[in-house]
Amino acid sequence: MQKKDCLPINYCRLCNSHEIKKVFDLGKTPLANSYTKKNLSKKLKKYPLGLNLCNKCGHLQLTHSIKPEKMFSNYLYQTNTSNKNFLHFKDYALEVSKLFKKKSGKILDIASNDGTFLNFFNKKKFFRLGIDPAKNLQKVANSKGINQIDVFFSEKTSYKIKKKFKQFDIITANHVCAHVENLEDFFLGVKNLLKKDGIFIFEISYRGSVLNKNTFDTIYHEHLDYHALYPLLKFLKKFNFYLFNFKISDAQGGSLRIYTSKKPRSINQKKIKNQIIKEKNIYRLFKVSTYKKFEDKINDCKNNLNIILNNFYKQNYTIAGYGAAAKTTTLLSYFGLSESQQIKYIFDDNKLKQNLYLPGTKIKIINPNYLFHKKIDILIIFAWNYSDVIMKKIKKNKSFQKKSCKFLVPFPRPRIVQ
Repeated sequence: MQKKDCLPINYCRLCNSHEIKKVFDLGKTPLANSYTKKNLSKKLKKYPLGLNLCNKCGHLQLTHSIKPEKMFSNYLYQTNTSNKNFLHFKDYALEVSKLFKKKSGKILDIASNDGTFLNFFNKKKFFRLGIDPAKNLQKVANSKGINQIDVFFSEKTSYKIKKKFKQFDIITANHVCAHVENLEDFFLGVKNLLKKDGIFIFEISYRGSVLNKNTFDTIYHEHLDYHALYPLLKFLKKFNFYLFNFKISDAQGGSLRIYTSKKPRSINQKKIKNQIIKEKNIYRLFKVSTYKKFEDKINDCKNNLNIILNNFYKQNYTIAGYGAAAKTTTLLSYFGLSESQQIKYIFDDNKLKQNLYLPGTKIKIINPNYLFHKKIDILIIFAWNYSDVIMKKIKKNKSFQKKSCKFLVPFPRPRIVQ
């Protein structure tokens, strides 16, 4: 386990090569989920945030790693806060259940959060076990009837789990691989707990979507890796995991789901080959020049958004935000809006975040119900990946219909929605 708060990563986390090069630098930012009860904008510690590209395997990762205990021991993100996210995991669980042909089995979900995903699996058919280091979320999962252990998953802890629960038919790990300090150790732990005929499915943020949609705000200290299929194929071979399918979805702004097993299964080789050709020749994910263009696009967005906000501010418009997501911290910091007086407050549906302050800012997070009672001229939808859902929900309110408030969506480029 990492001892210092912040350490440079001088090797590729997938292939261990030292042939890495910095391709994007966002400066120093506070930890994305370091919400505070008081305004500690100037006291909150900031850490380097940049991206390195591996010249050997093409993997993209952060330049520095932060001690996991500083980020995950008390975690305020909850899977079920967003209805869109809720439905995504419902469909995902149904798909996994159909893959499993036996009458009964055992499923382990690593980084199970509040138990939402496991709760979709029939408890009469499956023995369900969740693992998550956040003690506060263990109580939420337990209230749903989910057996959840509050530990960091590793090869070492896998032996303790194996001793008590034996092996599992299905192991899932959704949007956690990018958070893991030691990926090789993590996959060895999975291998130890998976039955010979079992399946391991993990979902991760897809790098192709990040670049295509300009969603740089998904870059923050919790996300050590920005994955693509091609580098992962090489990595999986280390552990004798066989890829038998993959899927790309819009979840979390763009996700890649990987289906693997210990035993070879039938696979669509053409589908895999075509995706790798896309990554290499169309998306050009493994070229340094791609990230220079990406940085230019982000800086254009930054300049345009600041111009728009300054014009509104000069007209004495009241500006607020919606969505105190982790990505909001990156955007505010890199765009120079952290210390700005322009944004009065930010609304968020997550009750755990309400009445706290956004990391490194003077902006307080408040209950969305206040949105309909306060004078707001411009509402920035920071949770851009749920912008349509959020705007539709707000527009239904009769009190809001009487207001002349405009929506401002920052990505893929700033746009005003009446």
